[in-house]
Amino acid sequence: MENLAVTGWLRRLTKLDGEQLFLLAFGVSVGIHLVLLLAELLSLNWFTLPRTIKPIEVTYNVEAVQDELRVLQEELARAKREVVSSPAPASLGERTQIRIPDRPSLMAGQSMDDFLPERGSVVDLTDLVDASRGDPILLSYFSALRDQIQQTANRQPWLEGEPDGGLVYVSFQLLASGMVEDVRIVSDRSAPSGQLQEAAARIVTAAAPFPAFPPSMASEPSKTIVVPLEFLLGS
Repeated sequence: MENLAVTGWLRRLTKLDGEQLFLLAFGVSVGIHLVLLLAELLSLNWFTLPRTIKPIEVTYNVEAVQDELRVLQEELARAKREVVSSPAPASLGERTQIRIPDRPSLMAGQSMDDFLPERGSVVDLTDLVDASRGDPILLSYFSALRDQIQQTANRQPWLEGEPDGGLVYVSFQLLASGMVEDVRIVSDRSAPSGQLQEAAARIVTAAAPFPAFPPSMASEPSKTIVVPLEFLLGS
């Protein structure tokens, strides 16, 4: 019976024309796809529970943190030792201190070039940023000059008795080798005290020699430098 049914089905198929065969195949294909889609929908879990959020675990390396803390403590202790061991500003009976001020008040409308016209371009260590003109190498070099003069001023008492305080500008010719020539007092801008002027000139002379010129200044045989020294009366 099954063979007769199949034979009858095949005979009916052979009697169909091309269009009818296409429609039949299309219907079968659509039916199969609908069955597959329904099976996919039925397989989905529509009642999925929300995912459990796991807490983030942060692990600290205690030994590394302790090492960093120990390094910072050592650096702090070393800095404190350097501050304690560095010489204090030069004084006489805790009365007079000598320092290089940062940008002391200038006379209105005048610069160092106006006071030293015979020396051409002048490097005024009153303002290191302006003196270096944006060059970090020159900024470092001029800072070294200031520090060396300040350290010399801190080395010993340079005054006797009870002198008055005041600001003294010292100019000098700095050779490319770092040697110093022609140390002068810019009298028009300095305190009139002869004792202060003499002490300021001796400090600059004793601070020499300085470091040699950096490469950016190597083409110049010398440079005129001006540095202010302020003598302050202590309490």
